[in-house]
Amino acid sequence: MAEFVVYILYSEKFKKNYTGFTSNLIERFKSHNVLET
Repeated sequence: MAEFVVYILYSEKFKKNYTGFTSNLIERFKSHNVLET
């Protein structure tokens, strides 16, 4: 069974919080930061 992590990320660009869950937190951070640029 895969482990999941709940996260809350904040976007400075859009002044918005994003909440979700993932089984790969590092990749989720990377994809969030790519979308920011």
